[in-house]
Amino acid sequence: MKERNYWPHFIMALVLFAVVLGVWTVKVAIDNPVELDNSFMMRYQQVDERYYEIEQAQRRFDRAYRVELENAKLQKGKNVLRIRVSDLNGTAMENARVELLITRPDTSRYDRKLQAIYEGGLYRATVDLPLEGRWNIVTKVEIDKDTYRYATFKRSTRRVMEDKLK
Repeated sequence: MKERNYWPHFIMALVLFAVVLGVWTVKVAIDNPVELDNSFMMRYQQVDERYYEIEQAQRRFDRAYRVELENAKLQKGKNVLRIRVSDLNGTAMENARVELLITRPDTSRYDRKLQAIYEGGLYRATVDLPLEGRWNIVTKVEIDKDTYRYATFKRSTRRVMEDKLK
């Protein structure tokens, strides 16, 4: 009786398994693209080039001004966002330029860029949210050309678990 050598079969199966895993990895990577971080409303290459300048401008802003989002909750559908921009004494700043980016943390597919309008001590912008879930509200508040602030507010359209238990 002749003995068989299975090593060549094992090596071929191992190479085939490695090729299948490689194809699977490429398919998963294509199906799930990397989303760019938009915490500064610009591409990360631009942030990388200007990071020191951005940090200095934000420090100048924080020494003189404050930014607050008045909305506690969001809902699916139409929302009016209210942003308070004031100096450290609480006086509303009428001369600010407020840009908003409404985005989901996991995708940029539903991004909405808005310009807020000053009305009655607050900057207001209207946005229609197509989905429930978590949303990031990224603001850029500019008072002078070299004094600006990026702020991110995280909100959800769903109720908090404690609200559901009541």
